[in-house]
Amino acid sequence: MAGMNLEARKTKKLNRLKGVQQPTMAELTPRPLPEARSLVPKSMPQLTPTMLSLLKAIEPDTIYSGYDGTLPDTSTRIMTTLNRLGGRQVVSAVKWAKSLPGFRNLHLDDQMTLLQCSWLFLMSFGLGWRSYQQCDGNMLCFAPDLVINQDRMKLPYMADQCEQMLKISSEFVRLQVSHDEYLCMKVLLLLSTVPKDGLKSQAVFDEIRMSYIKELGKAIVKREENSSQNWQRFYQLTKLLDSMHEMVGGLLNFCFYTFVNKSLSVEFPEMLAEIISNQLPKFKAGSVKPLLFHQK
Repeated sequence: MAGMNLEARKTKKLNRLKGVQQPTMAELTPRPLPEARSLVPKSMPQLTPTMLSLLKAIEPDTIYSGYDGTLPDTSTRIMTTLNRLGGRQVVSAVKWAKSLPGFRNLHLDDQMTLLQCSWLFLMSFGLGWRSYQQCDGNMLCFAPDLVINQDRMKLPYMADQCEQMLKISSEFVRLQVSHDEYLCMKVLLLLSTVPKDGLKSQAVFDEIRMSYIKELGKAIVKREENSSQNWQRFYQLTKLLDSMHEMVGGLLNFCFYTFVNKSLSVEFPEMLAEIISNQLPKFKAGSVKPLLFHQK
């Protein structure tokens, strides 16, 4: 053994003197032919999540109303419960909007303006989706523990407002809106009402809005097997988005009425009251405008 070790040391020393290096594993591995090298990328591309997968990931959790169904139904009690539920949903919507890719790139004032102008659009659209999914569009599913059936719709002040909201869910049923389409359309509703004199970061806003319009196009392509129907589908869904302005307009007027008319004794949570206080003068003065896809 001693002789073998001595021989190995002599060989290493001789190699160093001659400048001979031991071959590495890379040198021993045969190089692929040029044709093979062209088929294998130098590095694997990074797998980035799609916009739709991000929209699914940031969807708000289900919010319960806390409505006590064992007590007799009254318009005031239901509307007060709906306002409290709406307040919690607005808080959830703000968190959702802040998580939207691109939204934080807007000026902070623009973010607040868009949320103030669109909160009832978002609430109504979400209500339409839940009613479509849970009740086939026949009843209004405000929350799992508060579904407005035909009997509750007959209460004072309820019928006209519920009829408007049922129109939204019936459109979901008629068009059989997919979840991906719904997610993209909801973002576009957030971006659907702006000041007439523009936003502080208007160029950024325009870019963000266009990116989500393209996402809606992708959601349609994903749903439709026949590519010739894509444009027809895009037309139908954008017509629905446009119609939301008229449907929500009536709901907003009623909301403003109950907010101002203290004799109705309808309570508004603090955050919702603050948003409406900022929103009401802008709508009354006509200083905001809808962004429509189609001319009337």
